[in-house]
Amino acid sequence: MNINRLKEGEKNLPYNNNGKRYWLSLWNYAKQYPNDNILYQMPDYRADKNTCKWCGQSLKSKRQQSYCCEDCKIEFQRLAVWGRGVAPLPYRILCRDNFTCKECGLFGAYKNKHGLFVPIAVGPDVHHLIQVSEGGTDQQNNLITICNDCHNQIHGIKSNTKKNLVKSSIYYSEQNP
Repeated sequence: MNINRLKEGEKNLPYNNNGKRYWLSLWNYAKQYPNDNILYQMPDYRADKNTCKWCGQSLKSKRQQSYCCEDCKIEFQRLAVWGRGVAPLPYRILCRDNFTCKECGLFGAYKNKHGLFVPIAVGPDVHHLIQVSEGGTDQQNNLITICNDCHNQIHGIKSNTKKNLVKSSIYYSEQNP
């Protein structure tokens, strides 16, 4: 695997007041890595494309392509439109990897009150294969989707997050929907 390292003179990204590093914006990513395509589509977990993405009911007309009503559209978009409250670069990596942990294969997605999966970035993490502190970059070939337990294990942190996430309505399964 070809993983780019920071080039001589290239600076790490700035940190916020809590010591957390900022992610590249999509504009800065495209500027820094012009040959990379980071525009991955949001996954659509519907078994039948003629059903609503939020509630699963049949679409009433041919004009409706995703939602049966405005309320379902608002509910879905409130949670899922490109990872509300999440930096766009890691969300695109989660979409690329279909919200599936690359270490253990667990699928992590929000399961709504209708029992349907919604692609939101609450459960899985994005992990740097080569840490930024060791010269790794935010380039997509250095980033993978990983569940919280695997991420903590890699970094030597003991936790039991899968049990906690199930309680908070994040669904993990061995198989994708």
